[in-house]
Amino acid sequence: MGPKNTIDPQVLKLWRIKGCFNSLPLVVIALVYNFFIQIMPNTSLPESGVYITIGSALIGGYVLIYVVPTLTYHSWRVDYNKDEIDFVSGILIKKRITIPIIRIQNVESSIGPLAKKMNMMSLTISTAATSHKLPELPQEEALEVQKRIRRLIQNSL
Repeated sequence: MGPKNTIDPQVLKLWRIKGCFNSLPLVVIALVYNFFIQIMPNTSLPESGVYITIGSALIGGYVLIYVVPTLTYHSWRVDYNKDEIDFVSGILIKKRITIPIIRIQNVESSIGPLAKKMNMMSLTISTAATSHKLPELPQEEALEVQKRIRRLIQNSL
């Protein structure tokens, strides 16, 4: 038995927008290859490469924009208990991490430009050994989680 709470569905939209940006290099490669075929038809570049690069851009874009964010979203589960934070992540390899509250040294929040536009924030929980990043949460929820962790730490001392 593991964590049951899913993350906010708004993060899926954010991850899909990031997937659009991540798939741009594939589109650029396809466009550049097609451009060189058009302006230099007698080059040694194979003409079938146009179809391969366009197909790769389409398939890669679909995977980066739809498949990976959806699978990542469905794999994330998190619970905030009174003495520990428990979360599960990972698409192919599931990773379950339990962080005892008394081991937490720092809770850091970060907001990227796109996340700020969508009013979201990610949290990084640091212990003596390592740090763990929680995905983007609505800003109010992230601040509440940060306060809750602070209260749990104070109550455990």
